[in-house]
Amino acid sequence: MSPYQKAAHEIIHDYYFMLPNNGSLNSGINSCESRYKEAVDCALLSVKQLILTLEFMSMEPNSAFVMDRINFYDEVTSELYGIKNGYSKLSWEELIEVFKK
Repeated sequence: MSPYQKAAHEIIHDYYFMLPNNGSLNSGINSCESRYKEAVDCALLSVKQLILTLEFMSMEPNSAFVMDRINFYDEVTSELYGIKNGYSKLSWEELIEVFKK
């Protein structure tokens, strides 16, 4: 699993558990399935805002680290779009590895 996949799933995970649910797996507006889709959209929005902030910071001299972070979060954004569109899927084992502490 790439660091981009791990970061994308961690961000989705954070939003997923903040959203309300109705206890249903896939029926209703607050089902697990709809919460997951909303969490992906929230993750995309937050990464976009993070990139915009980093781009503002990159105008300062000696900002190579900031540019590295921008490139990293660009890859995370690509991974999030892959998840949203169903192109990027992790196995259960890989997903469990994401959340091991």
